[in-house]
Amino acid sequence: MRRLKAGSAEQVVWRARLVLGCLALVALCLQQAPGKILPDGKLELTAEPGGFLARALHLWDPHSAFGQLQTDVYGYLLPIGPFHWLLDALSVPDWISQRLWWSLVLCVAFVGVWKLGNVLQYGVPWTRFAVALLYALLPRTFGELPTEVWPMAMAPWVLLPLVSPHVRSGWWRISWSAVAFALIGGANPVAAAACLVVPGVWLVSRARLKLLLGWIGFIVAASLWWLLPLASLLRYGGAPPGPRWLPVVGVVAGLPLALVAAHYLRRLSGLSVSRGIHRRVVPVLVTCLAVVAAAPVLLARQDGAVTAIPDHWQQTASWLDQQSAPGSVLLLSSATEPLSALVKRSMATLTEDVKRRVDSGVGDQALRQELNRQGIRYVVVRNDREDGTPTLALHESLSDAGIGRVAYFGPAGETRLPYPSVEIFDVGATTPGRLIPQSRLVAVAGTADDVPAVVTALGGAGDAVLDADAAGKFDGLPLVQTDAQDQTDAQDQAVEQQPSAVVLRNNRIGRSACLHVGAQAVCDSAQAEAAGEQDGLSRTVQLPAASYQLHGMALPQDGDALERLMLQPGAITATASSRAVGAPDARPGAAVDRDRGTGWLADPDDLTPTLTLTLPAARDVRGLRFESGPYLGGSRPAEVLLHFDGSVQTRSTVDADGYVRFPQRRARTIQIDFTATKPVQDARRTPVGVTEVEVLGADDLRKAVDRNRRLPSYCGNGPNVRIDGVRARTQLAATVGDLLQRRPVRYSLCGQAATMPLRSGRHEVAVQPNAGVVPIQATLTKAGFGDVAPAPVQGVEVWRTSPAQLTAEVPSASERSVLAIAQNYNAGWEAYDSSGNKLTPVRIGGWQQGWIVPAGPEQVVTAAFMPDRFYRAGLLLGLITLVSVFVAAAFSRRLPRRRAGRSIRR
Repeated sequence: MRRLKAGSAEQVVWRARLVLGCLALVALCLQQAPGKILPDGKLELTAEPGGFLARALHLWDPHSAFGQLQTDVYGYLLPIGPFHWLLDALSVPDWISQRLWWSLVLCVAFVGVWKLGNVLQYGVPWTRFAVALLYALLPRTFGELPTEVWPMAMAPWVLLPLVSPHVRSGWWRISWSAVAFALIGGANPVAAAACLVVPGVWLVSRARLKLLLGWIGFIVAASLWWLLPLASLLRYGGAPPGPRWLPVVGVVAGLPLALVAAHYLRRLSGLSVSRGIHRRVVPVLVTCLAVVAAAPVLLARQDGAVTAIPDHWQQTASWLDQQSAPGSVLLLSSATEPLSALVKRSMATLTEDVKRRVDSGVGDQALRQELNRQGIRYVVVRNDREDGTPTLALHESLSDAGIGRVAYFGPAGETRLPYPSVEIFDVGATTPGRLIPQSRLVAVAGTADDVPAVVTALGGAGDAVLDADAAGKFDGLPLVQTDAQDQTDAQDQAVEQQPSAVVLRNNRIGRSACLHVGAQAVCDSAQAEAAGEQDGLSRTVQLPAASYQLHGMALPQDGDALERLMLQPGAITATASSRAVGAPDARPGAAVDRDRGTGWLADPDDLTPTLTLTLPAARDVRGLRFESGPYLGGSRPAEVLLHFDGSVQTRSTVDADGYVRFPQRRARTIQIDFTATKPVQDARRTPVGVTEVEVLGADDLRKAVDRNRRLPSYCGNGPNVRIDGVRARTQLAATVGDLLQRRPVRYSLCGQAATMPLRSGRHEVAVQPNAGVVPIQATLTKAGFGDVAPAPVQGVEVWRTSPAQLTAEVPSASERSVLAIAQNYNAGWEAYDSSGNKLTPVRIGGWQQGWIVPAGPEQVVTAAFMPDRFYRAGLLLGLITLVSVFVAAAFSRRLPRRRAGRSIRR
């Protein structure tokens, strides 16, 4: 009786310690950046769990990335999603909801290993306690997110019913093990499956075949609710996110190692006592190990932690959802959170072609046309954090494309100019669907990434399909070859169909060191990015015999040839000992061009910079005045040493207004040595820079560059073209402003060789820089190709009755056409016309969903994502089997008394 009481007292003590251990884990979670939300996988779990779970009820998600298959959202339907939804319904602050989930994960892992160690009688209570604590802490020590290690936390509970020493029926054991497995969920299917390894080995080693088969059946029944959706996902081209392998390894190897550690810690403690070491040394060392495991969690720097989702993001999402204009939203960022978690309007994904365009700081109508074809109405620019691309480049690209800002929210962000935290730009009217006549389509021999360049090169009025997508669905489409296609493939294909055009392009056009806000240049060498092909385009192409026209686009190329185009006759010229960047906006002549948007900046390594002004003729001068604009980024002159015509030297101090005055003297050249500077506003000392230098007495000789002046129009002022070594001249159409602000300019063949006859076969095509411009795109087309004016592309209104169903009101068509929807293509979508005829699906532009519509009157087309039915049926069937497993577990009984003693552990 006394032993019984002593044992009961010890159990009470250890249960109290278990509670204290859980409280310590909760405190550990709560102390991590208290009051702040930390990045933890899916922001929607805390920001909008209701909408997150609602989207999980359909296989197709039209909300994100131009529409896509669900990846792992269905796996959060139990228990992670409901846990967060309940706390959200109770108005628990987001950061507390997050920490409570973390606490639950750690405590479940801790208690599970403790109970498993007790059941298996591995070690003694204190070793089980220590090992359980380490098992819960170690994944966090290695930086694993609690959501990802949830399977590791539940693994002991899957094994626990199977090894219970109490007299239990087999039904009880396998049903409760299956319940534990069901509560893992399907967010990480690989780690979940790994939880079955140790229990399976246990059952096999006990040779309990019937129990093993029954257990497998219950496990399958308990997991159908996520296994069937996973099967739908895999069948239609989707894939769950790749697993994090530490939780997988932790489930397979960590749990057995924890039990072994509990056993051998006891033996180590006994061995230390036998060697004369105090019996508390080993427990103290293990306690220190637990503290060390917790230290990284306590001391970790919490990057990205926020008190709450900032109000400006809430305001942005609210503004976007209030707009009635159709079209999706594109966030120019590598991460769409937190906007994707807040906005109800569909989100687009940043394609590689659009990213290249906006990153370059070069925009034109082609960018706007591409966004319009993608069904994008609003572009969101975030300035609250750096994202690898200068914000100035994004703004300049959008501005040059004619895409204006319509709303902004939040304080100034972390950018060089004080832009608001979030800005919204309006692309212009668009529709989620288009009706494209077949006469407006071309086939592209290349990749999906080539399609926008091809459409732009051919005028931007139509669209394109990849030749592989057109096969068997369109006959006789003009073929456009790109330089992405392998020439061997081109030769093989040439036997079947000859290309009508060839589009060559530079995939990386680079970025200038000078970016612009309107006419204001902001220069910094860190902004520059080298072009992929600085020497122009050189390709070998396979062409049929025909006469060809050639045209393309070029960009200004930094250098003397470009800057000579900006010289004004009879004006002051300037040279310098150095310059910080090679862009024309920062040339020495920018100091005397009467343009406060440009200016000269010396090289940082030039310790004694010099600026030399040359007048067209000697004049009487009596002083200088230096101006330094706020965006120049250079220090202001404080002291200068003046040389007049290379002889007289005068040392002068620059006054507060920027003036240097001296007795009038006659000179033609004035050399200015900058011997001292004043720091800029933030006290940083930077290279000297001047926006303008006024020459008192000869200031009328400073002449402004006429940005609207067109370059002299003559045949030969464009890029040099050589085809098979034969030279052809091109003509450039551009203004000085285009060259200054690095805008794309058009060139084409001119003179007597406006077309070039070519024989059938391989041809060497080289388009090289000339006259200050470098070609970035060249198009060879058969003479007469595209001269016929086909029917226009029409907008189509589209309504979604559910995430997996849509209805389109298709206008009348005079010819066979394609109904294109601005969403990702998937073979699971089926469409029917008004007569109930099934329409043939086709991939448009390499990625968009389309269906071929015959010529005819206006009609209504309905479409549905057919796998969604199987997906939802799978969820329903999984719910039924899951409830059945829970019911079986709840009503399972102990073994009858006469069968006592047949424990699974025997």
